[in-house]
Amino acid sequence: MTTPGRNSPCPCGSGKRYKDCHGSIFSPGGPLPRADEQTQRQLDAALAAQQAGRLAEAIALYEAVIADHPDTFDALHMLGVTHYQRGDFERARGLVASALGLSPFDRAARHNLQLLDSVLERRSVERDICRETLPRLAPRCIAPVARADDLRWRDTTLDLIVSRSDALDRPAILERLAGWLEAAALTVWLYPGMTQPVFATWPVRLIDPEAGTIPDRRQAVFVGADRSPAEWYARAGATDVALFCDDEAPCLLLDRIPELAREGRMPLRLLFGSAAHAQRIGLPGIVIAGAATPA
Repeated sequence: MTTPGRNSPCPCGSGKRYKDCHGSIFSPGGPLPRADEQTQRQLDAALAAQQAGRLAEAIALYEAVIADHPDTFDALHMLGVTHYQRGDFERARGLVASALGLSPFDRAARHNLQLLDSVLERRSVERDICRETLPRLAPRCIAPVARADDLRWRDTTLDLIVSRSDALDRPAILERLAGWLEAAALTVWLYPGMTQPVFATWPVRLIDPEAGTIPDRRQAVFVGADRSPAEWYARAGATDVALFCDDEAPCLLLDRIPELAREGRMPLRLLFGSAAHAQRIGLPGIVIAGAATPA
């Protein structure tokens, strides 16, 4: 992305001139010296990555600025906005509140903090409703709990479909799950816009329904419930499907479980990363942490 002119509108959409917004690095004592070109380049690159949807890259760049300049208002605020875009509202609120501690009268930050408070309040109510509703899905959509060994696809090939936006930031999750599954061969599938990682042993493919490039194996494991597969799932050949729903919010599962279970026509197996999370969700499944035992 080309850096805009100093008097051009800031590309973040604030309505301010670039020099009064992201063209300036804010701290409690006012803008940092323009001579700090490295920090300015980091902020410019972070904003470009954020606008392009490369949120993990943007987060890393904002965090690098904060590591060197902890009191940088703009980095704290925009890092909070980035986490908001990813749906991590609790972390977003903490960052925006920290930014406001540096610049208490910034209108954009005050507005964003009010927005986050409203979202968190609404999410709390939604969680309570979804937690009460989730158990009703079990008889229709959830496969009966079997022995853990019955769910491992030894000597088979399967598709691992990454539907959780931040799963690629924590590759250990995928490695632990893949190790537990013990499949003979595994392909990792990503949705458009996700940064493609390089794995030593697994091929990585992008889902492209228009080109007919979709997961087509009989066994499929979805990692996370963030993304809906509605655009291509009806054409997929999967008949043995599991959902690894570690740390997922109840409301996401309320949407995704019926969809992956084809509205109850195909039993769906649930996998959990810990017994504590399985207990919070309240649905039958298998815990893969340690010696896997039915939840």
